[in-house]
Amino acid sequence: MKRSRLKKPVSIKLKRLSKPAQVPDVSPIRSSEIRYRRLFESAQDGILILDAGTGRITDVNPFLVKLLGITQKKLLGKRLWEIGLFHDVEKSKGAFRELQRNGYIRYEDLPLETKDGRYIDVEFVSNVYLANGIKVIQCNIRDITERKHLEVEKAILETIEEEQRRIGQDLHDGLCQQLAGIALIAKALAVKLSAKAPDESAEAFEIAELISQAIEQTRDLARGLSPVEVEVPGLAAALEKFSVTTARLYKISCVFVHNESIKLKHEYSPILATHLYRIVQEAVNNAIQHGKARRVIITLAVTKKIGLLTIQDNGIGFQAKDEDAPGLGLRSMRYRGRMIGARFMVGRDTGGGTIVSCSFPYSDEREFSKK
Repeated sequence: MKRSRLKKPVSIKLKRLSKPAQVPDVSPIRSSEIRYRRLFESAQDGILILDAGTGRITDVNPFLVKLLGITQKKLLGKRLWEIGLFHDVEKSKGAFRELQRNGYIRYEDLPLETKDGRYIDVEFVSNVYLANGIKVIQCNIRDITERKHLEVEKAILETIEEEQRRIGQDLHDGLCQQLAGIALIAKALAVKLSAKAPDESAEAFEIAELISQAIEQTRDLARGLSPVEVEVPGLAAALEKFSVTTARLYKISCVFVHNESIKLKHEYSPILATHLYRIVQEAVNNAIQHGKARRVIITLAVTKKIGLLTIQDNGIGFQAKDEDAPGLGLRSMRYRGRMIGARFMVGRDTGGGTIVSCSFPYSDEREFSKK
């Protein structure tokens, strides 16, 4: 009997499978840190992080680096008063001690010098808090230079407006009344002379007539300086009267056109109406005095959302170099445009002359008052 040969056992090698790739687990704390870093890097305010104990800068965001014109490397490790925020070192050290003691400090109007020597106004807010168990100081620095400029411009315009109103009132109540009294005396004299000296009587009547014309012109000037009509009958009525007066005084064609055809009665807040009225005054004065214009067209068109004021003339035109020339009033018009959130433009008209346009936001809910 033959012995059966056993087959050699086959060894099977099992391939070791690698573990499936796992999505990294981001803890809530880590996720919060990522969000904070993104906000820190993209913030449009300057942010400094300081060690609360030493006052040295440990982090700075890109916006502040750009604002100051100083590299991050040069800022890190410096104390707050060593980067130009505070020129008075002792005062700044006192402020730092107050911050350590109270945990909060705020400066609403702090002058800050940049690397290139420019001075900007900033709002500085700083507070102390714990980050991962470590006490740190966060300083937020906001550039408020533009806001300060607007506040100054507003104050200047309010002062000018008040002075113009005062002069207008004085002309109306003072000079006009005196001229009216002189006119009455001249007329009375003319009547007395009519029988015995007719020639002298005629001259006296002529004097009285000239005085009456002077009274009318003075009243027109007073209305221009203190346009009470802007606040009472409305801006359109005030501009209509202004165009008629301008045409008569300067012997030119001055026309006012507005979109009354849409059958909506637009009313304006006193502030908006006054600024628009003054812009028209300045633009028309420029057209006559500097542009030598003989024809001016004032247009006011308003919808429920936006308004457009234009002043177009046929003068010699506006030159770019004239923008900073004294007396043109362009700066005043731009100031006023900013006060009402308007887009103000001035340039040469395609047909010759100058066109001034002021596109301003208009809301029936804000400006229109139902009676």
